[in-house]
Amino acid sequence: MLQTHNLSKTFGSTRAVQNLDLSVQVGQIRGLLGPNGAGKSTTIRMICGVLAPTSGSIQIGGENISLNPTVAKQFIGYVPEGAPLPLELLPIEYLKHSATMYGLYGDERMKAIGSWAERCDIENVLRKPIGSLSRGYRQRLALAAALVHNPKLIVLDEPSTGLDPEQGASFRTLLKEVAEHAAVMYSSHHLAEVEVTCDVVSIINHGMLIHEGDFQSLYSGETSLTVEVSPHAVVEELPCANIEFIDERWARCTVDSLQGEQVVSKVTGANGKVRLLHPLEESIESNYLRIIRVSEKQS
Repeated sequence: MLQTHNLSKTFGSTRAVQNLDLSVQVGQIRGLLGPNGAGKSTTIRMICGVLAPTSGSIQIGGENISLNPTVAKQFIGYVPEGAPLPLELLPIEYLKHSATMYGLYGDERMKAIGSWAERCDIENVLRKPIGSLSRGYRQRLALAAALVHNPKLIVLDEPSTGLDPEQGASFRTLLKEVAEHAAVMYSSHHLAEVEVTCDVVSIINHGMLIHEGDFQSLYSGETSLTVEVSPHAVVEELPCANIEFIDERWARCTVDSLQGEQVVSKVTGANGKVRLLHPLEESIESNYLRIIRVSEKQS
């Protein structure tokens, strides 16, 4: 449903996105991850037709969005970060406007609004001013507006912001139902949320794709160690990350590529001391940060 090829965007001398190839198929929820400034928002805006690419192409439902934007955009449902909404309108008014933009009128429009209002659990606030709604209700209203025309590509930027745990669980259930008939791109900083929601993940940094695959592919199978050594200079003998100087003698760091006995051997060989070796379980957070660190070293 979505395919980008060599997608690039420059702003002056800054290359925000570089030769990015992404794809999302119907029935798939793809997480888009990356640190601040990685190029996620720029990528999303190009996919949704808000920004024009400097080079490369975007195909949505087989249509090139640069060559045939009107048809291509009919396939898209987009919820931007923060879900900006016209606060002076009622939700029912906003949903009618959104449905009309996609060519829905009369009974067809009201049937679609009623269906998505029910599925997004906003029926009881349809006639309350948007400005009076909680952040969670606004987020669900924005989602209903994005889905009202049954799009085949749904692009969500930080969609769970403002949802309480119960609402978040309901949202994930709804999204998995929607994904049975649509392709979903899900961008978020909440790694645990992405892991329980998405099927596959793409990680970008400095505008480049640095990892792609299912979530199992994130895990290295290696055990990291939290190590405390003395004196400070000893950390230079170890492949350390996350270095913290605890006091004037002891330093704490994370070591990824050595076993405990190897750490002890290197430290004692440097006339140092070890007082802590603590294995760390792999998590999506630790592996995400490892992948980002590796990409930084290679850039």
